Amino acid sequence: MKFDISHEGRTTLSTTREDAVALGYPEQAIADAERGVRKEAVKAECRRRIYSAASAETQMNMATAGAVISAKETNARTEDEASILSGLDDAIGWVAQMRSRVTELADDATLDIHDDANWPPLPDRARDVVAKF
Repeated sequence: MKFDISHEGRTTLSTTREDAVALGYPEQAIADAERGVRKEAVKAECRRRIYSAASAETQMNMATAGAVISAKETNARTEDEASILSGLDDAIGWVAQMRSRVTELADDATLDIHDDANWPPLPDRARDVVAKF
């Protein structure tokens, strides 16, 4: 793994652990740099999974529909509109769960960030509302 590292005013770009050790960087600075790389990788995987479930365009359409439906009186909403709002609530909750996993996965290098088991599943109602858009 390559990373950029800085310590006491000195910076080395695109180096490896072995090279950083040879250059005299302290272990803590190396470990911090490696954690930074892992955190960025976890963020990218989280983003990929969210956009895989719902593209940016789908998310915009869902948000627009949610705003239009929410503007209606509750008793004026159709059953389909009510289910869309429920699905949107589930989708928003899922995104929050995904984001909270970023820190947990970044902090534990033993966990495989590409393993589906390490990420919350998309709720069925969220999947249903995504399919409508």
